[in-house]
Amino acid sequence: MSSIVITELNKFPKQRDYTYKDLEVDLQINYTKKKPLNGVNEQSDIVVDYDAAAIKNSIFNIFTTAPGQKLLNPTFGLNLLYYLFTGITEENARMLGDTILKGITKFEPRVTVDYINITTNYENQEYTIDLFLSVPSLNIKGLQIKGTLAESGYYFN
Repeated sequence: MSSIVITELNKFPKQRDYTYKDLEVDLQINYTKKKPLNGVNEQSDIVVDYDAAAIKNSIFNIFTTAPGQKLLNPTFGLNLLYYLFTGITEENARMLGDTILKGITKFEPRVTVDYINITTNYENQEYTIDLFLSVPSLNIKGLQIKGTLAESGYYFN
């Protein structure tokens, strides 16, 4: 009697250990060492972020894309620079917060907005934006994303 032994099955991962996966915002190339002894780096793929970091990437894309920039989804994004060119005021900060809340609710259904705090900085003509989010599917509460909206655009702090 003969038997068949299959050893190749152990090479495949049994289960992934993440829920969300997205390209890193900076589109960096990932390198791996081909052989530990000679230490040669080999290009393997583009760096990706997982779970909470992937959601942060999504929020960043929403904030830095103006409606009309994505041809296949022309309503995607927020026009946050509008709030810089109308003057830094408390009233504009409240409207900015409302715009952010509506945009995240519409374009990022994986999160729940717990709190948005907009701080005006008259001297530097910018807004500091603090977001506190929950991600029910990942069982995350209090995910904080802090950024600045200035003349040069939006960036994470």
